[in-house]
Amino acid sequence: MGLVFVFVAAVLAFGLSTVSGGGAGLLLLPVLTRVLPTAAVPAALTVGTATSTVSKLALFRRHVNWAVTRRFVPGAVPGVLLGAYLLKYLNPLYLEVFIGLFLLSNLTMLRRSAPVTAVEPAPASWLKLSGIGFLAGFLSGLTGAVGLVFNKFYFHYGLSRDQVIATRAANELLLHFIKLALYLSLGLLTGPAWQAGAVVAVAAVAATAATKRIVHYLPEAAFRRLGYAAMVLSGGFMLTAAATELRTTDNLRASTALLGDELEVTGWWRSRSLTLELELDESPAIEQPVALARLPAPVQATMRRLQQGRPVIKIEEVWQLNQHYYELYLNDQGRVVSVDVVP
Repeated sequence: MGLVFVFVAAVLAFGLSTVSGGGAGLLLLPVLTRVLPTAAVPAALTVGTATSTVSKLALFRRHVNWAVTRRFVPGAVPGVLLGAYLLKYLNPLYLEVFIGLFLLSNLTMLRRSAPVTAVEPAPASWLKLSGIGFLAGFLSGLTGAVGLVFNKFYFHYGLSRDQVIATRAANELLLHFIKLALYLSLGLLTGPAWQAGAVVAVAAVAATAATKRIVHYLPEAAFRRLGYAAMVLSGGFMLTAAATELRTTDNLRASTALLGDELEVTGWWRSRSLTLELELDESPAIEQPVALARLPAPVQATMRRLQQGRPVIKIEEVWQLNQHYYELYLNDQGRVVSVDVVP
């Protein structure tokens, strides 16, 4: 049932990807996370997206802007090598949170009253395009697919509807094969990853062939709007899925509490927590629990004198504008009392 769900989702994702200029990989990230370990998701996704890239290039090869590709690929190759290498040491979920937030920022493009029209090609140097290629390759190596993140670049460069699809495919084809070789050498292309990737690949080819004709009848302005809509949709999916997964694996969560005239926003990560305290009459403060044994020796001595036999509830380190001090909370015969200790 899991692979059937992946197939249906992949058909819908790659169908949308063809008519909007990309986004299938980002939409499928949260889907594949449900059926595969996090580290295997980029590998499985690359199997499917590589097949989709080949099919798009075959269908739209006459529209490739080779001037962009010649500048983009040289920077992308070292980027993808570095990203794939770091995959064993970095958790891509944190990167997906930032990518999701960036994609959601394109919501402003959808709220424009005037239709988005094509622009004159913007001049771009080898250095600029190679830099964009490096960043695209690096993010792609870590997550498996982030091509949609750079749709703004293609639109800004003045590429037409068919050129965006074809040029993206040409730019990403070599990267996909490099990633597959790296994932294989790193042991990330496991049996389940191959199975899920094959399902995504079949769905990708079917969806691309079925929607090819739709692209030719789609106005340029509508194509661009669909591209921005796909960015926002992908960002929402990616951010929600990554946050949900991090809440389970790393206890990443946050809460708010209103205590009198104080608003406390507390975030947790693994076994640590950090609190932002906002008071009406004072500047904002950041508080973090700390153990007595980790405090400077003079501060420890002061706190032991202040205890006077009373149990310690908690100790917090506080940073305020131009202030740094500690708060000692004590149990005084059932009442909670706090004392500020300035180091």
